[in-house]
Amino acid sequence: MDDATAPAEAAEPGTETEKGAVYFEDLEVGGKAPVRTLTLTRTDLVRYAGASHDFNPLHHDDERARAAGMKSVFGHGMFSAGVLATALTDLVGIGNLRGYKVRFTTQAWPGDVLSTDITVTSRDEATGLVELDCQLVNAEGAAVVAGSAVAAPRRRA
Repeated sequence: MDDATAPAEAAEPGTETEKGAVYFEDLEVGGKAPVRTLTLTRTDLVRYAGASHDFNPLHHDDERARAAGMKSVFGHGMFSAGVLATALTDLVGIGNLRGYKVRFTTQAWPGDVLSTDITVTSRDEATGLVELDCQLVNAEGAAVVAGSAVAAPRRRA
């Protein structure tokens, strides 16, 4: 993964936990997570196919993809969902995601620049839960994956 392996942009000074995630108290409704960007490559498709054992030829064989009416091979939906989930756990911390739902809305093609867009939509002081609207968009702004998440970020002591 190109840029997706690079750390996300740093949060405001003093708001990051030792693992890079922000605290519940630092999240505000309407607040945005740092954007994570990835240029999808054919190597990403092959690596994901090997890891997931999803060897559908539409993801790696141009001839078969074109015969099926596609312009070329395209990315696995679950790969895109994983890129988005990684950005979510970068924000709220590993182990703090309580729910995650996505819809696959369009294909991601090799060469597409994909960016995360995560917004805090609610926060509950009593439960410590935050709700997040999240999507992975291409350079044209079309959502490749759209969804929502619920998380319980760490609280300050």
